[in-house]
Amino acid sequence: MKNPVNGDLVRVRTFIPMSRRAFLAGTAGAALGLGLSARPSHAQSNVTYLGWQGYDAYLEADGFPGKRGLTLQKSFVSSADEMVTKLRLGSSTYDLLTPYFINDPFLQGEGLIEPLDLAKIPNFKTIMEPVRRMAASNMSVDGTWYAAPFVWGSAPLMYNSDVVTAAPTSWKDMMKPEFKGKCAIPDDITACWSVWGRVANPGIKTALRMTREQLSRTVDLLVELKKNHLRTIASSYGDLTDLAARKEIVIFQGFEPVASWVGDAAPIKWAFPSEGTGSFIEGYAIGKGSANIDAAHELINNALSPEGQKAGAEANGLPVVVSEAIPLVSDWNRASYPYDNLEDFLTKKVTFEEMFYLEDDGTHATWDEYQEAWERVLKA
Repeated sequence: MKNPVNGDLVRVRTFIPMSRRAFLAGTAGAALGLGLSARPSHAQSNVTYLGWQGYDAYLEADGFPGKRGLTLQKSFVSSADEMVTKLRLGSSTYDLLTPYFINDPFLQGEGLIEPLDLAKIPNFKTIMEPVRRMAASNMSVDGTWYAAPFVWGSAPLMYNSDVVTAAPTSWKDMMKPEFKGKCAIPDDITACWSVWGRVANPGIKTALRMTREQLSRTVDLLVELKKNHLRTIASSYGDLTDLAARKEIVIFQGFEPVASWVGDAAPIKWAFPSEGTGSFIEGYAIGKGSANIDAAHELINNALSPEGQKAGAEANGLPVVVSEAIPLVSDWNRASYPYDNLEDFLTKKVTFEEMFYLEDDGTHATWDEYQEAWERVLKA
């Protein structure tokens, strides 16, 4: 099986549950551990990074930190919520971070991330306009940016084209009798609610802000899916990759790089069903109070250079956000991502969610209720 350099790192993301209280107050941090000691107030050559393993490849492209006399001191996370917790415990501890995009407004509102100085990130202006525009609602406030988008992607319906010869058009195609025991979904709470909430409740605006009735209906659908159709709920995208490569599953909810990770073991293609496909745009942010703000801006700028984009894309099997990087990436990458029609893709093919409600508004399910509902699915 052929994999990108760091594909085995990014692909093992898993979800670690956190309660609303822990999300707001950071009380789960003691169990998770900071991994770094308190930072002095003056700038240093060590620039601290908190984020997904694999996303550091963009920052380190072409040996950039060493050329600038910098060392990237890394602390990796296994969930988006873990990052929030660590920032609540000490945002100045981290110079660079990669928050999940729907959390950006919360982090900005809580004063946990610094405003970016775009004059220090000249490559920001080279970000493809559709990506920049779609990211703005989460990453900027009144024209001030708090995160710089560097990657995008989605969680489409993937399938083995030797077995599934016609491209699926609905997520319900996973429930066809011929795929019984040969399909899977990931243990990724946000991705699964985003998809199956829309399947269970056609026409809803966002699946992460369902009413309690809508959430209950989605639980019923997922329980039926699990009991009567799925081979498994895979613990990670790495597990999905292995199952697909061994041909134990032939249709599944995935993540575009999975096709690259499977490689020649099985011909994996993907489709964007009519109900909608969850998508993401992630960006680099700077921890509030960072002692290395200038160095952090330099590293973000390197990540947005054509060379930085190529390094990150090839390491992770993900698309680029800078058009000048497109000729530099692999044939697989250029063939897999819709660079020639990105506007249509981001506005019509995929969906972007809003953050869960943390507090009860009297109508919608809260973050805690979503987590409890997911536990009911897992235990069913």
